Amino acid sequence: MAPHKIEPAKTKELRPPHRCERFAAGAAETIGAARNCLFSLLPYEERFRKAESWYEACSQAMLRGNYAPLDEWIRREACLAEAENFGLEDLLQLLRICRLSAINIDRWEEDVFSTVDEVINEGLRAIREKVAWKISPDLNYLNASEAKAALRPQPGDSKTFAPGETRDGERRESGRNRLALPIRIRRTTEKGPGEEITYTQNVSLSGLYFKTQEKYRVGSDLQIVYPYWTGPGSINRQYAARVARLDPMPNRFWGVAVEFLQDLRDKAH
Repeated sequence: MAPHKIEPAKTKELRPPHRCERFAAGAAETIGAARNCLFSLLPYEERFRKAESWYEACSQAMLRGNYAPLDEWIRREACLAEAENFGLEDLLQLLRICRLSAINIDRWEEDVFSTVDEVINEGLRAIREKVAWKISPDLNYLNASEAKAALRPQPGDSKTFAPGETRDGERRESGRNRLALPIRIRRTTEKGPGEEITYTQNVSLSGLYFKTQEKYRVGSDLQIVYPYWTGPGSINRQYAARVARLDPMPNRFWGVAVEFLQDLRDKAH
């Protein structure tokens, strides 16, 4: 990537930590309210962490001319998003929300973003071989229609959908979205405390759906860690939930519909 010139007047000391935290808190709330972005379904702590790391990477790019952290942020978040069944449009929406939040919350000058915007676009184009998304060679993430092609079903896509799911092109019409994220479920059984680690079939702000061969009862209380990360520095949050419905499935599996008993957007620990 060719180096970009930064005006000397802009290369001041990095913004203090409290400004980064204020930005991340505001951006996390905005992401959570974005109905057309799957990142809104992540718990507050996850949204906060993504916004905070974006802020730090962009600060390095704008104020010190160091673009490596921003390139790394794009590669990491793109690969994670694709692995979690997010679409290209979700990542572009996240980037746009962070940009607008920096302008509105931290008063970043929009003209300074021209350099960062170019770095972000180049970083997105550079990951074309690393993800299955259809990324245009002249992609501009500020154009909200860039990712429409990524919503079309690909030839040979024969994946089955759990009850309540929709294909990507229809998911905005449903309150529940196809999202496969790890969860840890704790409950009380006839034999005592029980625990299961599995993956969601789909998720909404009010609940989630998963498949299991374990026995659950409608109305039983659960404690669910969503999402359940095991990597270094992972932030996990446990939510109170209740089994709302059981759907019989082939091979002794059950589909379990769960409703959250607390707000997924709640940022309180």
